[in-house]
Amino acid sequence: MTEDELQTRVISNIRALRKKAGLSQEKLADKADISRQMMNDIEGRRRWLTKKTLVKLANALEVDVYKLFLPSATENETTKGIYDYITKEVVLQIKDAVDKTLDNF
Repeated sequence: MTEDELQTRVISNIRALRKKAGLSQEKLADKADISRQMMNDIEGRRRWLTKKTLVKLANALEVDVYKLFLPSATENETTKGIYDYITKEVVLQIKDAVDKTLDNF
């Protein structure tokens, strides 16, 4: 993983958690006690987080800091989409096999 990929992952997680909590950038900035401009710069990838800011944002989002480093919601959604597609395909194949078996009786 590159530093750029890490930054993308952390920022994606912050944004996804912020939206899930129903917070605007401004409200999250206020809750985390950081400037609104800093919050905008962070999500806009113009500024990287210090350890102090990272902790403030995690606390404001009510998550452990490590969760900001886990695969992002986007990555998880892609995985979930693939899983759902495969599951639907398997169910259809089983249904077809059962239908063919019943037709032979």
